[in-house]
Amino acid sequence: MTKKISIVYAEDSKSVAKVVMTKLKTEGYDIFYFENGQGVVEAVIKNRPSVVILDNEMPVKDGMSILRELKVHPEVKNIPVIFLTTFHDQQSVIKCLELGVADYIVKDPLALSEIVPRIKKWLR
Repeated sequence: MTKKISIVYAEDSKSVAKVVMTKLKTEGYDIFYFENGQGVVEAVIKNRPSVVILDNEMPVKDGMSILRELKVHPEVKNIPVIFLTTFHDQQSVIKCLELGVADYIVKDPLALSEIVPRIKKWLR
């Protein structure tokens, strides 16, 4: 029996979240969804998902803050984190890469169609 793939996903845009979660559920993934940054770090530590997907600009706690917290926890620091965000300036991308993000996807219709192949790239 293979382990079911789970994903922690934090996104404050309900329309983007609906599209992404439909794609992920179609693939059979279990999704732990958060509409803001609250509780995300705790959920990752508790559930040990295969991948974490974060928006950067969210209420309560932003994606970079969550990423920083995850990278200092030895038990979850190696879980791939994918940013799915509207930020596409070079400074934001570089900062995320320096913090250890596995992939960086700028939100647009094409990028949303790439989300599943990008996730599969990081699954072990």
